[in-house]
Amino acid sequence: MGSSNKDKHGKALVAGVAVVFVALIVVGAAVKSEPKPDADGCVGVSSGDTVIVLDHSEKISDQTRSEITARALAFVTANTKVNDRVTVFDVDDLSSKSLVPAFSRCKPPSTGNQAYQSVKGVERSYREQFIEPLTRALSAAPSGGKESPIAQALIDVSLTYYLRASRNSLLIYSDMLEYTPKFSMYTCSDEQHAITQFRDSRRGAQERPKFKNTDIEINMIPRSDIPRATLKCRDHVWAWFFGDNQGADAKLNVDYLPGG
Repeated sequence: MGSSNKDKHGKALVAGVAVVFVALIVVGAAVKSEPKPDADGCVGVSSGDTVIVLDHSEKISDQTRSEITARALAFVTANTKVNDRVTVFDVDDLSSKSLVPAFSRCKPPSTGNQAYQSVKGVERSYREQFIEPLTRALSAAPSGGKESPIAQALIDVSLTYYLRASRNSLLIYSDMLEYTPKFSMYTCSDEQHAITQFRDSRRGAQERPKFKNTDIEINMIPRSDIPRATLKCRDHVWAWFFGDNQGADAKLNVDYLPGG
């Protein structure tokens, strides 16, 4: 009787070891078969695109800069999914000829599976390869400049692959006061004529961006020293500028930032 119980116990032990062994093989095969991320941390085509545009043409207050970083990080944390691409552009004097991302990576997982991953390793990778470099790009101090080509930058971004997913978000942090040799909102006095002037300044190029399923959020940097007529021109031009946004998820929201 005792021998029989030992045999049963031994068989159960062997069976348990076999199950664990098979499970390890299955998990190992699954891990090996998972596609590897590319140099930007993307696995295949990104599932969604988030573009953050920072207007660095004018210096801003410390509280404005701090809030820009906080809002952008909060949006990325709460509203982007794993494998969504997040890209940051700075707009300054060089943007009309050299608009390159200050940051562009796909969002990696922030937590791991204890069954076959190092949870701490996944969390460290998320922090060191994504959150920390993103934070540095968002908190860089604007140097100021002679031009503010925010419109051209937005049109150029809309024509790139950085904003071509089925789900898109565009976060803009700017006073939205376009100023270039061809068009200036600072000299505008007739809001109805402003759009005509702007379109003339874009003759031979795309006049305004075309978006699809894009959630656009304008975070307005306050400028208390701007004439009322200029502000009216600004609001009128941008309402037309963002008017070609197709799709059920298309949105346009405006919120003000602190400071002045």
